[in-house]
Amino acid sequence: MQAAEGLIRIVNSVDGWRVGSILTPDVWTAPVTWDVLVAAIEQFDRSVREGVAAMGIEPAFIPEP
Repeated sequence: MQAAEGLIRIVNSVDGWRVGSILTPDVWTAPVTWDVLVAAIEQFDRSVREGVAAMGIEPAFIPEP
């Protein structure tokens, strides 16, 4: 499955970075700093790669960022 372009939105607001989705346009995360946002994205990437490996698929199947 591939996500549609623009499905996930990451925007910088006055209070910090927020994440939302076009599927729920009125729902956003609480604002976070750039460092927190990057750490969360990196953790998500690791989790996806670990999940793929647990299914027996080579994690290299997913392109590196």
